[in-house]
Amino acid sequence: MRLLHTSDWHLGCSLFGRKRYEEQLTFLEWLIELVRDERIDILLVSGDVFDSSSPSNRAQELYYNFLHLVNLTDCRHVVIIGGNHDSPTLLNAPGELLKYLNIHVVGCMTDSAEDEVLLLKDDAGKAQLFVCAVPFLRERDLRFVESGESIANKEEKLIAGIKKHYQDVFTHSFSLAQKLPVIAMGHLFAKGASLSDGEAVRDLYIGNLAQVADSVFPKELSYIALGHLHRQQSVGKRANCRYSGSPIPLSFKEAESDKQVLIVDIKGAKATIKAVKVPQTVKLVQIDGDWDEINRVLESLLTESLPCWLDINYTGFDLRSDLKQDVLDLIEDSDIELLRLRNERITQKALSRQKLEETLDDLDPQEVFKRCLERHKIEAPLAKELCACYNEVLQSLADRDANAE
Repeated sequence: MRLLHTSDWHLGCSLFGRKRYEEQLTFLEWLIELVRDERIDILLVSGDVFDSSSPSNRAQELYYNFLHLVNLTDCRHVVIIGGNHDSPTLLNAPGELLKYLNIHVVGCMTDSAEDEVLLLKDDAGKAQLFVCAVPFLRERDLRFVESGESIANKEEKLIAGIKKHYQDVFTHSFSLAQKLPVIAMGHLFAKGASLSDGEAVRDLYIGNLAQVADSVFPKELSYIALGHLHRQQSVGKRANCRYSGSPIPLSFKEAESDKQVLIVDIKGAKATIKAVKVPQTVKLVQIDGDWDEINRVLESLLTESLPCWLDINYTGFDLRSDLKQDVLDLIEDSDIELLRLRNERITQKALSRQKLEETLDDLDPQEVFKRCLERHKIEAPLAKELCACYNEVLQSLADRDANAE
């Protein structure tokens, strides 16, 4: 069997106000051709299909058009799990209809672990593979809040709940599998994986990444297809436990590494894995430096054919009040577009300060709350407890399913 593992499409996402629909459409069209050319039997999508729990009509159109086109290939099954950005009810709503197209969707934790174990069959109806399709596990589904419990106890219960759910799913799958291979899908932060600086990943659990040890995945699994982290990587020393990463860079820092999908050949209980580079249609370039450095990089980019988006941070000592216009003049009539420009020197002069003034966009919600406590001279232990309560409120907002009634 030949599998293709991808995740974190984040359909409908934007970068400094620019929507990424054309890039995502190009990726999905490329993915259809890859499925066809590589004779993929099973497509695995490990969460974060959408960037928001209320995706735009355009983002949903990309998704459903893709499912229609993949059904016209020889790919026999598609398995999709929900991620922390996805709306469970939106993903699950067409589930019964999609089953007739052999598209299996598990948008959220189910009432029974057995419902997350899928038996996939070939065209002749012969059983081929079991898939443990475990979606993102929301905190509210995993534990009961008890009055007076400490932050450490809450975190301990969260990790224990995640482990128990995975173990229940695996126990059921192996009781059925006999000699059939079993693979797992999950959307979580596994210990042994790394989060790169500037990676556009939202915390799974506010104030706590809740990293789960890879020992939760039994060694008998042929392959573990994970989502959430945006860089393709294996977990620890387990070559068959992989993040496929996002197919397009979701931040300028992410653009510094190649984007990939993974083709997995299952023979018996063994997996052979091949990474395939995803072609990019827009180049993201971040420039830090004085005018000479900015000018040098821009002149180099003007010789390239690929459209380019820029994030420029001017750090030179000369005050250049017309910096933006200088950049725009240089890239005029080209496929280079300026998305963001920071001019620290001119800002510092205007503010007459040694430190660049921050805006709310530069701070995360926890930092804003922390500074509010400091402003009102609220100290530990009360400050710690208030932060914990605040984080729970943020978590409930992050977990809210806008499409659920």
